[in-house]
Amino acid sequence: MAGQLAARFGLTGEVQEEQFARLSEGQHPVTGEQLVRHQTAREYENGRGDMVRSMEHRAGWDATFSAPKSVSLTALVGGDDRIRVAHRESVTVALNEMETYVQARIGGNIPAQTTGAWVVAKFEHDSSRPVEGYAAPQLHTHAVVFNITETVDGDTRALQPQELYKTQQYATAVYRSELAARLQGMGYEIERGEHGQPAIKGYSREYMEASSPRRQQIKDHLAEHGRTGPEAAEIAAHHTRGNKQNLSHDEVRAQHQAMATAHGDQPQQVVVAAAQRPAVELAPEGSLTAAANGMSYARERGMEREAVTDERSLMRDALKHTMGEARLPEIRAEFARRVEALELSL
Repeated sequence: MAGQLAARFGLTGEVQEEQFARLSEGQHPVTGEQLVRHQTAREYENGRGDMVRSMEHRAGWDATFSAPKSVSLTALVGGDDRIRVAHRESVTVALNEMETYVQARIGGNIPAQTTGAWVVAKFEHDSSRPVEGYAAPQLHTHAVVFNITETVDGDTRALQPQELYKTQQYATAVYRSELAARLQGMGYEIERGEHGQPAIKGYSREYMEASSPRRQQIKDHLAEHGRTGPEAAEIAAHHTRGNKQNLSHDEVRAQHQAMATAHGDQPQQVVVAAAQRPAVELAPEGSLTAAANGMSYARERGMEREAVTDERSLMRDALKHTMGEARLPEIRAEFARRVEALELSL
């Protein structure tokens, strides 16, 4: 368990089944006391005469952090366990940053209150759903955010979901920036992937595609139905999702190694090359310069979209632009400097 509210509840270590179940019901994970009042969905007529259906209690939300394919191959097939640690640490940084924006839903006409406290259960997996019997290597973490927080007065409330949605892309940028910096510190050469993700150099397109049958399955479904965009992709992922298969860890690993062997053992070659390459350590002045350049890019991009930009959008774009050359503390410091100098419109 993780989060400020988890610490207040005394939750540490691995997720316990009973605690998970209680939190899903809005209950205290230790005592079972009902903390968030359950609300069943009902229809009623609002002041304008429209029929409205109220929200029922939601257990929580799943924030998923997926390592880029080349990173998963290097960690899971190449056998560099340091990358697993780097992934976990990067997820932690992203979740801690995301938590600062957590808000409580107060109700009525009262604005939501920023609490900066939540409870999160993390589950790490190392393969995607099988496609035609092949479970591709995919290092990813599901962070289950429970629908409960605590106000400054000590009242427990349900979360305001809008702020979670607004923070998702920013949290992904934080995760990728942290991961890129850590990978370079291990000696890996990084390049910008198709979707802006940090990709480890040294893999052929053929091997990457062969190791991503699930992605190709979703792309084929989108093309068949003439759909595009992330929302359509999410729907396609749901419709093409096959049943889970009871493959043992050894069976899955044997599949991965066989695929790697068929493509020249690229993961092992990438790991060996990284071990022989000096790690990249940016000097402080280099990080500061990168942060300044990243924020300038973010500011120009933000001004093209709208006159007033949310700080998360600016920080997100700056992190994406620098891709590990400047990390969150440098980006945040540069952001604060420009706000103080009245260079940013918020």
